[in-house]
Amino acid sequence: MGTAVRMASSNTVGFVGIGHMGSKMAYNISQDCLAADEPVLVYDRDTALVESAVSSSNGMLAAATMEDICSKCDVVFSMLPNDVAVTSVSEELIKNGKDGMTHVSCSTVSPVTSRRLAEEFNAVNKTLVAAPVFARPDGVAKKQCVWMIAGADTGRELASSYLSHSGRVVDYGADTGASNIVKLCGNFMIASTIEAVSESMALAEKHGVDRESVMKLLSTSIFDCLIYKGYGDRVSTRDHRPGGFSLELGLKDVKLVHETAQQADVPMPFCSTLVDRFTSAKARGRGDFDWSAIGLSVAEDAGIDVEADVKRNREQVNKGATY
Repeated sequence: MGTAVRMASSNTVGFVGIGHMGSKMAYNISQDCLAADEPVLVYDRDTALVESAVSSSNGMLAAATMEDICSKCDVVFSMLPNDVAVTSVSEELIKNGKDGMTHVSCSTVSPVTSRRLAEEFNAVNKTLVAAPVFARPDGVAKKQCVWMIAGADTGRELASSYLSHSGRVVDYGADTGASNIVKLCGNFMIASTIEAVSESMALAEKHGVDRESVMKLLSTSIFDCLIYKGYGDRVSTRDHRPGGFSLELGLKDVKLVHETAQQADVPMPFCSTLVDRFTSAKARGRGDFDWSAIGLSVAEDAGIDVEADVKRNREQVNKGATY
C-alpha cells in the first residue's frame, strides 16, 4: 500500500492512552498533523500524563473526557494495555463516536477481540483498523516502527497516511485479526529469544565463563541482530529497568499466544513453558520489571545467587529509572 495523502484540515485526530509508548506515538502523529493543520486531541484517565504530553508538543490539545474524543474526532488512535481496555474504549466510540469515524487500535490484543469489534463498528457505519506495532518507545521516537495494519480498505488507507511517517507499514488486508496474529507471532519469538538467551547465560556462568563476554561475542557474530543485541545485553548484565514493555505485559502476551494457539488446535509446547516462566517471575514480585527479567528466574533455577541484582533492579524501578 502506498502512502495516502491527506487534505489539510480534513480531520480532527484523537489519541487515547498516553503511556510510555502511546506518548511517543501521539507526538509523532501530532508533528505530522501540524503541517496538515489537523488538531490532535489526547486523552488518558491519568490527567498528569495528558498534561505532560501536551506540554511536549504544540501539536497536541488536552481532551478533558472521552466524550470530547467521541464528539470531535474523525479518526481515533489508541495504545492500550489489554483487551479489556480496548473493548471499553471501542464500545464508547461505537456508541458515541462521530458517524463514519475510524478507530485505529495499535494495541496487542486477541484476534478474536479485533474481529468482534470490527463487526460492531461496521454495524454503525464506523471502521476499526488493527495496527499493532513492532518497536519499543525509543524506536517509536526514532520513527523506526513496523506497523501491521488490517481492516476495511478505506480505513487501512487512512491509517497508513498517518503511520507511514513514523516507519514501515505492512498491509494484511481486510481481516482485522490478521495483524494481531502477526504481532503475537513476533512477540512469542521475542519472548522465546529472551528465554533461550537466559538459559545460555546460566549455562556459561555455571561453567565459570563470563556471561557478558559470551553474549557480546554471540551478538556480534552469529546472532548479530537487534533482538539478540538488545535483550542479550539486558539479560547478561541483569539490567531490567523498565523500558516500555513490562514483565506483566509479557505475561499477558504469552497467554494470548497460548489461547490463540488453542483456538486453532496448534500445539506450542514452548509457549506453555513461557507462560509458566512469566507467571513465576510475576509471582516473585517482578511484574513491573522489564520483561527480560525472566532471566533472573532462569539463573535462580540454576542455583545462581541473583539477590543483589534483584535488589538493584528493584531500587531502580522504585525511583522511576528507565532504560
